[in-house]
Amino acid sequence: MLTVCTGAKVDYSEVTKWFLKMHNENDISALWVGYDPWGSTYWINEMKEEGFQMEEVIQGAKTMSNPMKQLEADLKEKRVNYNNNPITKWCLLNTSIKVDDNDNIRPVKGKKSRQRIDGTVSLIDAYVVLYRKMQDYLALQEE
Repeated sequence: MLTVCTGAKVDYSEVTKWFLKMHNENDISALWVGYDPWGSTYWINEMKEEGFQMEEVIQGAKTMSNPMKQLEADLKEKRVNYNNNPITKWCLLNTSIKVDDNDNIRPVKGKKSRQRIDGTVSLIDAYVVLYRKMQDYLALQEE
């Protein structure tokens, strides 16, 4: 399901409300929330005030390369269930790969600059946080 913010840009208070709704109405709790630190200071503080554990994810090849490669492998192996969501599928199809001199990769938009890859970047951010917190996550599975 898509939640649309009114106006021409994202109202991050509405994003916070979405996280709270998922928790309160659907009993879905985010263990950690990955975020791009660029331009998001007030939202980070708002989320922390609501009790969310926020994890900074720098948007670059050094941070995103290995998680992006793992996501690609998991998608090919059908380990990621996105319920064939048309928006997620569209974002994945819009995503191209930029390779640096060290064979690190990062997501970029395809040839059409109006295409959106936000869903793909969100998945990669989630993988960054998952692999950063893997030991903590596995410990939770043992409880």
